[in-house]
Amino acid sequence: MSNRLLPVLALVIAAGIFFGYVNPTWTGSISSVQSEIASYDSALASAGQYQQKQDQLLQEKNAIPADKLARLSTLLPDSVNNVQLILDLDALAARTGVALSNFDTQSSAASGASASAAPAAAGAIALSSSPVDSLTVSLAATATYGAFRQFLAGLEQSERLLDVTDVEISPSTTGVYDYKLTLRLYWLR
Repeated sequence: MSNRLLPVLALVIAAGIFFGYVNPTWTGSISSVQSEIASYDSALASAGQYQQKQDQLLQEKNAIPADKLARLSTLLPDSVNNVQLILDLDALAARTGVALSNFDTQSSAASGASASAAPAAAGAIALSSSPVDSLTVSLAATATYGAFRQFLAGLEQSERLLDVTDVEISPSTTGVYDYKLTLRLYWLR
């Protein structure tokens, strides 16, 4: 009798251990750990792809000649340098015979917020994801018409990316006019 009872008892104990401990442990904590490991493996693979892309872009950047990188940095700088900007505009004005005054700067984030009181959520996301930002510069100039045209031609040929967005001219009988200019300059965030 004990010869038959012992195998049956061992089978019942094995089934109890399997259903009481092994199966819940395997489907519970081990399964969650395996899914966490899979997500970490996926993140590791993504990091590897990112590193490869970063290395490829760095090689492409290093292949660009230094003088062209300097010109690109001048065209679209990675920060707003108000002092250098004013010095550049003042040097251009001095070469063309224009007297500049009343410099005023305003970033596009402040002007964008005042232009629209309640921007749409999608529009706000689109604005913040742009790698390029702009700065609005207002200034006053006093010059003859010919000198002012030379100043504008100098702005047009400038290596710095900018737009003349507004020009106001005050009438004069002496031939020397007062101008109010609004410029938009661009820079990388």
